[in-house]
Amino acid sequence: MKKINLTELIKNSIIKKNGISLSEYMKMCMTHPKYGYYTKKYPIGFKGDFITSPEISQMFGELIGLWIVKVWMDHDKPSKFSLVELGPGNGTLMADILRATRNIPEFHKSLKITLVEISPALQKLQKKVLKNYQINWKNKLNKLPNIPTTIIANEFFDAFPIEQYIFKKSKWLEIIVSLKNFKNKNSNEFCFGLKKIAKPPEELSSLNNEENQIYEVSPEIKKNIIYLSKHLKKNRGACLIIDYGKNNNLGSTLQSIKNHKYSNPLENQGESDLTSLVNFRAIKDYAENYNLVVTDLVDQGDFLNTLGIQERFVALSKNMEKEKIALHLSSLKRLIDKNQMGKLFKVIGIRNRNSLPLVGLEHK
Repeated sequence: MKKINLTELIKNSIIKKNGISLSEYMKMCMTHPKYGYYTKKYPIGFKGDFITSPEISQMFGELIGLWIVKVWMDHDKPSKFSLVELGPGNGTLMADILRATRNIPEFHKSLKITLVEISPALQKLQKKVLKNYQINWKNKLNKLPNIPTTIIANEFFDAFPIEQYIFKKSKWLEIIVSLKNFKNKNSNEFCFGLKKIAKPPEELSSLNNEENQIYEVSPEIKKNIIYLSKHLKKNRGACLIIDYGKNNNLGSTLQSIKNHKYSNPLENQGESDLTSLVNFRAIKDYAENYNLVVTDLVDQGDFLNTLGIQERFVALSKNMEKEKIALHLSSLKRLIDKNQMGKLFKVIGIRNRNSLPLVGLEHK
């Protein structure tokens, strides 16, 4: 009897449906209950497939923590304050946030913490790292407490499934995942194909359609931004999104990362990290539909510099040995240098229209 694996399951779905959407393919690769990438492994860190800003330096989480405290203060220090992190990874960011703010007992006492994490493996790790705190875990964004809220999403939305469409010969076609050879039952070689659609997503309706131009849409990002927008409008607060992305949905941005290197997205199913560039323009449009203020994009380096990362670097360096200072400096540069994460990663904020401007993102 042939052993069933994720590649076989995807292949069977392709045969049954005569091709599957890119979104369905990504979902199966990333979140299949048994074989999905996020289901079965720890993907983050030097031993994983990618590394995030909180893993590079404690300064990142410390500054985000102080940013959150400022939001809390700007909302008149509510006695109950919901802190939500989307995709908390190894739990490092939340641990650094809580450590950096521990000397503000009134803030800590107000906190109702929620972590939204789909990966059972990462949830297990987060519970170990954050065992000293009272935290509620969810596997999707819903039913948050109806109190003032701050939502943090660091490298969260880039992992959401996307759909791709192409405009050819005056009509829209969907880019799907198919088989190179349907006749060969032993072949597991996937390829991209095209499928006719009756009606394109509304996000494409206002575009100047260019021949052979690829456009990307993420219904799941839209769903999540609409939920958090409704929540913020009702309860007040702010949302901070940090990710790599751009201000449009033009071109294919699908990529696969395995062992910190790029790989073919149609190979290594469940073993590599599939992501795409976040369309910040779409996020802005979705949130503004609920009369919220959405800041312009700011480079991560500029954001961290405004929050005082250079000053924090100097303060930490005073108690370090010379050998550690070099590593500390390397971490700082990686976070803020324009040739590294400083320009690649973008920051955007969402707030209520009657709230104070968000520090690091808006000028008063």
